Amino acid sequence: MKSNDGHDAAILVIADALKQGGIEVILGGYDLTVDKFVDAIIQEGVHFAGISSYNGGHVPFFKAVRDALKKKNYPYIHLIGGGGATLTPEDIEILEQQEGIDKIFRAGERDSVLPYVNEHFDFSVVPEEPEALLEGVKTGDELALSKLINLAEEKARLDSLIEDHRNTVHHEENKNRATSLPDQSYWEEIGGERGILKTIERYKKCLSTLDNLVRERPSRVFGITGRGGSGKSTITDELILRFFKDGRMENKKVAVISIDPSSAGSGGALLADRIGYIYATDKNWVDTRRIFIRSVASRGYGQGIARALPDIVKILKAGGYDIFIESYGIGQPDIGVTRVADQSIFVTTPDVGGAQQIEKEDMLNIPGVVVVLNKSEHRGSRHISSLLRKKVPSERLFLTTAIEHRNPGINSLYQSLTQHLN
Repeated sequence: MKSNDGHDAAILVIADALKQGGIEVILGGYDLTVDKFVDAIIQEGVHFAGISSYNGGHVPFFKAVRDALKKKNYPYIHLIGGGGATLTPEDIEILEQQEGIDKIFRAGERDSVLPYVNEHFDFSVVPEEPEALLEGVKTGDELALSKLINLAEEKARLDSLIEDHRNTVHHEENKNRATSLPDQSYWEEIGGERGILKTIERYKKCLSTLDNLVRERPSRVFGITGRGGSGKSTITDELILRFFKDGRMENKKVAVISIDPSSAGSGGALLADRIGYIYATDKNWVDTRRIFIRSVASRGYGQGIARALPDIVKILKAGGYDIFIESYGIGQPDIGVTRVADQSIFVTTPDVGGAQQIEKEDMLNIPGVVVVLNKSEHRGSRHISSLLRKKVPSERLFLTTAIEHRNPGINSLYQSLTQHLN
């Protein structure tokens, strides 16, 4: 979903309603150009895209997005939107007659959005012939990468279904996962355990064909983790900016996997990290042809990551990308990102607490982890930095103010992370 004019209040209300209804909502950003919005739609592999427009240019904008998606052969061209009184009845009639523009909601129809989405967009975006995508992945084709990532997420969903079904059979009380259990009719429709395992095996076999390509294309995976609000998105964005300004990287591509938590109640999610990447999504700062951003919901998996993460990393490595993973806000024992990252970065802030709280942080016990004390301009940073120095060597501790452009701490962090190229 995106806003075409910066009026974000309405779109956040709709996004929250969809999340509470079990939908995974990706916030695309505000005031996006057609090209930026279309790139986001393709990379995210979505079922449909929503546009909120109050600026008077809504009719040509909707059409331009639709036409750009057609030109790039995106297979799921389904646009919905709204704009209050700006969208006149005549505008709505013109737009809804257009192929690929499914529905324009009028002012006061907020409660109609979720039922419409559930009724019209409950279709699979998993490729039926994934093997046909492998050549496209090798060449870095964004649509092929996106479709195969959809497959990886479906494989993870099926793995969770099997796990939950077995837990329920053997432990009836274990029903508290965010992933909902299928009813009996659906379970039979998808072939039961045998049918699901057969599908999983096919997907595994397809993804395993990328293994040799991954070995031939060495890349680095950076895992950025820490508690919510510590500044992970800003740090990620600043590191990517430096990546693209680094002459050593002129022939490299970078991918960002941005993970947000799913709602334990509804199973929906608000995936909002993309809008925090100011530089990474702007061609005035980076070469957007060399960057791929994918938002991923945790779907109850835990440890700050998603079950599909190892397969997504494999796909992007095969596409020739260096990778930044931004985990969702973690608790003390959440160290999942360390299992897939070559270099893990733990971000904390001066309000982390005292010595006892620092002792509880499992990330500080991981060999080689880089520790970033962000918001170091805040009160208490000197005390916390002295406590952190007792846990990690000084060469792996960086004090940063990520919101400050050209921050020396971020510069030093970037140089440390890329010293293997010297």
